Amino acid sequence: MDGSLGANAAPLIDIEGEEEYRRRRLPSDLLRLVLALLAGVVGFLLASIFDNISVGITVEVIDAFEALPAALVVTTILSVQLVAWIIPVVVVGLLLWWHRYRRLTLVLLAVATAVTLAWGVQSELTARFTPPELAVDPPSWVCDNLSRTADTGIGADDPGSVGAIVSEPGETIGTVFGSHACVPGDGFPSMVYIAGLAAGLSTLTPWLSRRWRHAAWIVLWIFLTVRLIDGLLVPVDAILIVALGYAIGAATLLAFGSPDRRPKGLQVAETLTSHGFDVAAVAAAGGVGTSTRRLTVQTRGDQEIFVKVRTMEERAAEILFRMYRMLRLKGSGDERPLASLHREVEHEAALSLTASAAGVRTPQMLRVADVTAGAMLIAYEQIDAVTLAETNPDLITDAVLRSTWTQVRTLHDARIAHRHLSPANVLLTADGEPWLIDFAFAEISASDGDINGDVAQLMATLALLVGAERSVATAVDQLGRDAVAAAAPRLQPTALSSTTRNAMKKQKGLLDELQAQVRYATGLDEFELEKLQRVSSRAVFTTAMLGFAFYFLIPQLAEVDFGEVVSADWQWFPLVLFFSLMTYAGAAIALMGAMPERLRFLPTLLAQVAASFFNRIAPAKVGGIAANIRYLQKSGIDPAVAIAGVGLNNIAGIVVHVLLLIIFVTTAGRSATDVISFPSGETVLMGLVVVLTVAGGVMLLPWGRKLWLRRIWPIAKKSVSGIATVATNPLKILSLFGGSLVITMSYVFALWYSIAAFGGGIGFVAVTAVYLAGSALAQVAPTPGGIGAAEAALIAGLTAFGLDSATAVPAVFLFRIGTFWFPILPGYLAYKRLESQGAL
Repeated sequence: MDGSLGANAAPLIDIEGEEEYRRRRLPSDLLRLVLALLAGVVGFLLASIFDNISVGITVEVIDAFEALPAALVVTTILSVQLVAWIIPVVVVGLLLWWHRYRRLTLVLLAVATAVTLAWGVQSELTARFTPPELAVDPPSWVCDNLSRTADTGIGADDPGSVGAIVSEPGETIGTVFGSHACVPGDGFPSMVYIAGLAAGLSTLTPWLSRRWRHAAWIVLWIFLTVRLIDGLLVPVDAILIVALGYAIGAATLLAFGSPDRRPKGLQVAETLTSHGFDVAAVAAAGGVGTSTRRLTVQTRGDQEIFVKVRTMEERAAEILFRMYRMLRLKGSGDERPLASLHREVEHEAALSLTASAAGVRTPQMLRVADVTAGAMLIAYEQIDAVTLAETNPDLITDAVLRSTWTQVRTLHDARIAHRHLSPANVLLTADGEPWLIDFAFAEISASDGDINGDVAQLMATLALLVGAERSVATAVDQLGRDAVAAAAPRLQPTALSSTTRNAMKKQKGLLDELQAQVRYATGLDEFELEKLQRVSSRAVFTTAMLGFAFYFLIPQLAEVDFGEVVSADWQWFPLVLFFSLMTYAGAAIALMGAMPERLRFLPTLLAQVAASFFNRIAPAKVGGIAANIRYLQKSGIDPAVAIAGVGLNNIAGIVVHVLLLIIFVTTAGRSATDVISFPSGETVLMGLVVVLTVAGGVMLLPWGRKLWLRRIWPIAKKSVSGIATVATNPLKILSLFGGSLVITMSYVFALWYSIAAFGGGIGFVAVTAVYLAGSALAQVAPTPGGIGAAEAALIAGLTAFGLDSATAVPAVFLFRIGTFWFPILPGYLAYKRLESQGAL
């Protein structure tokens, strides 16, 4: 596209390669979503924990407004309510008038979602967590309250009245708030309306100027204040509702995309011209990122300029990145995000100038300038070079490597850490001279950790291009053995940039080779990797799942009379624990039978105990299945065979379970069939038809056949080979089905002895039938270990067979203590033991 720089600029500017501006999923929308969700969590906690303070604030606000004339308060409330009715009409009307149909659709979608969820939160969640005694009676200017107080005369001695609303017995709210003017007591604008308004504001944020955004927030807070004095909103509830609506608006934009607000090439040309550059042409440079525009500018004096355009999107992405690293890593060297985009651009420019003054070969920084309200540019001299990522590895000689390390050593001598020495940030000219660029993440007065991180990062970067041996050898040659040895603990994925880390995954074994080369070149016998992770994703998942599990346990604890549990005959409990342990022995035997290769019993037993821990924090046994597959792979078994073997093991368990269920239900007689019913043959046939129809439909599609031929069939062939080996070995079959039988019957005996601890009262056959039916129901429950569903099914089954509930409830609870909750700690210890041995 071509464009003029203005009325006083006669020459035309040639803008080549102008990037097409489309809607994108912006980091700023993700940041707004994250912050809104955090605010929602805080609001929920405040609403459920500090509810007395919230009510106190409400009463104080009402007292403050009582000092104003009643007519003024009522008029203000009615005026605000009128504005609240007008705003949606005006917004919808303007969007229709401007033909912004897509924008209107997004707003309506976000508002409808927010209104629905806010209604659910207000009717369910808030009601559940707000005690009834904290309800605040409306003030006297609410019409409904005047008639109610006149009829009932609520006073200070009435239960449920709050704080300082009334102070003397017999004194009514109507006498305290003596206003005779009133407004309807419907609490409009309601919290549902406010949630919708917040969602609409959040959705429209990309199209609103700063002034309009500020005005919208002012209106929102006015509505909240009116809601506070009219409908008696609890203040902390407002945080939850507003955050919910705002998060939904941000999520809507993330799902459907926001307008690209990066400055265009013509705007950059106009900015540079206003700063004294005689711009002739602007072209898009290579390596345009998702939020950073990179342009090459040609002046009429044949000067070439490289321009980076930094926007608020980059700032949002950096804040999210720093937040993530701050939560996950320790000693990462990250400073707090700078106060503004201006400060970030100035930081990069200052570090670039400082590095250049220290003798580092880096492009000269020419100019920093504002382009638009939310964007700045930083201009450098253009270097005729390509990045190491684009360079033919054959051209990266040892001389080039040594020169690159020399530049890094010069940088570190000035106590500057680059902190992002990826292949894209090292340029190589035609004469083999390396240049360092992009000091956005650099730190001055850097710590030893930052400098060691630079060395480790560059060693990994160069190893990807020329191999570990040459990378380490040239590093030792230029930096010395001590510097390389000091950087060795940082040779781990966590310390590397995401680009380098992902490239390392594609070259499996390279990182191990790099560590070995460092040990060889520095004479280190061994070095311990630095512990950088503050918390791992696995630990977060484990904690969250355990919390989820206890969330389901707590309501059960509330229903259990612990006096009855304590009164159990505890001589039976060691037997419960013994048979609980036998389930893991049976699991080890069954898994050994499912594998064509020979497995050692004790490590396999330990793996089953560890797998039980993962089953406690993941539903449908997926955690235990994944742990077993991992254990088998670490034991040297082919992944396809491991997956098939674990699947075969589970199928054998199902077969044994179903056969035992049929046998014991039949043996238990008619009383069992009245309690337990099997699916009809028609239901089973219908399910089979559905499965075959879906499979056939997938195979008819090209991507389905491709998935089958390239992914599933090769694995299936290896799986069939492993299963065939098991099927032709009688000892393997006996181990497979015998182990499954041990698992099931051990659970039955554990339940039997748990009931015996409270005096018994039901036959062994009935207990077996109840356990088999109840555990089958628990397997399909979406909770870890079937929490909730297992207890309910077992208690219902036992009581249906005639056991009184006073015995069934504590007996089932004792059974779950011995078989579900007690093994959690041994399971975790087994997992950590196997992990430290590299077996899991």
